[in-house]
Amino acid sequence: MRDRLRVPPQSVEAEQSVLGALMLVPAALAQVSDLLTADDFYRRDHQHIFRAIEELDCKGKPFDAVTLGEWFESRGMSEQVANGAYLIELASTTPSAANVRAYADIVRDKAILRKLVELGTSIANDGLQPDGRDSASIVDTAIADLMRMQRSTQECEFTMKQAVALAWDDASEAYTARGTIRGVPTGYNRMDKRLGGWHKGDLILIGARPSMGKTALMVNLALNAASEGHAIGIISGEQSAMQIGQRSIAAHAQVGAEQLRHGNIDEESWSKLGASVSRLRDGKVRIYDRSAPTLDELCRVARRWKQEFGIDVLFVDYLQRIRAPKAGNRIDEVAEVSRGLKTLARDLDIPVIALAQVKAEVDKRPGDKRPSLGDVANSDEATREADLIGFLYRDAVYNDETDDREVAELNFEKNRHGPTGRFKLRFDGATMKFSDLTGASDHGPHM
Repeated sequence: MRDRLRVPPQSVEAEQSVLGALMLVPAALAQVSDLLTADDFYRRDHQHIFRAIEELDCKGKPFDAVTLGEWFESRGMSEQVANGAYLIELASTTPSAANVRAYADIVRDKAILRKLVELGTSIANDGLQPDGRDSASIVDTAIADLMRMQRSTQECEFTMKQAVALAWDDASEAYTARGTIRGVPTGYNRMDKRLGGWHKGDLILIGARPSMGKTALMVNLALNAASEGHAIGIISGEQSAMQIGQRSIAAHAQVGAEQLRHGNIDEESWSKLGASVSRLRDGKVRIYDRSAPTLDELCRVARRWKQEFGIDVLFVDYLQRIRAPKAGNRIDEVAEVSRGLKTLARDLDIPVIALAQVKAEVDKRPGDKRPSLGDVANSDEATREADLIGFLYRDAVYNDETDDREVAELNFEKNRHGPTGRFKLRFDGATMKFSDLTGASDHGPHM
């Protein structure tokens, strides 16, 4: 009984039914080619037969018992199929190809279970013989392997009919929503109306020079999303968790951040702060406070948050602060981080919003000092990988005489999903709060 329980998951009957059906009706291969690979079959001879079917089909040749027999014979592998007798048996004992997809589902399910057993064994072996690796590294590898398995169960190949159906379903949801934000909201009316919030699978970069308030903007965006019930993850390589907490309290209570640090707080402000702390405690926000974390470390934390807390959006502060130790130089490192963040957004099916440093050359320009796409520091790859790129600009940083001391601009110069544009916000430097600017006229959309 114990030996039977240790036999790897398998269904020889389902494997035989799939192969026999394909030999009877070659067109049935289209029904299973997106689901099965040769390695999904448990028996070695079945793996060879499926590879032979795929090879013959690729060459436009039939794959019945006769042609398959010739394929095995030409490679000196006839003994694998009992000199062709097993092929004839498969074709003659399969009554119909009508249920080939159902048989293929069984084969695929058993293959996934076998891989799960293999992965569990591998994890156990790594725990018993770590070979110098620490526990965090072993856990990271295990989680990545599990998520890779999960992705492999999803369909990757679609017909145009299926693609159009998916697009129509999405359009129908948008039509039913009638302007309601379907992504994670930014919290700013004009921006949400134009962009539709942050969308799943997107990498969003927000670049700025120092002192523009990009970390404050990130905190505001996170609080806005959390206030709508979304679970938030923040990877902070720049600010400590306490500093993020201070910014959050100040922005939410609209009490000066400097007052929190110095303790110069009147009774009315103290009451506001207490109420804000109570509200913020209920928010579903996770913060990872680590100076200059690695890309692997970031991905490990984000995967865990997705599994345990179901985060809806991830904020990263900031792109150039994340390390990729195996990269050859700084440009390669930022490029690898950019690709990694985009992959993470797709794998977790959430928007990833990363702050980015802008080149110092921007400060030396005469006239207009608004950054543009070529100004993201250290990486052209970041601008290629990102789906949406915006730049934060405040004229007050450069011009003491400006009439727009409380005006901040968020200029989106790349948007894979639609128009770009410039959005004006009100910025209160004392409380570090961004809000909609009453009566503002945004510029755009433009392409």
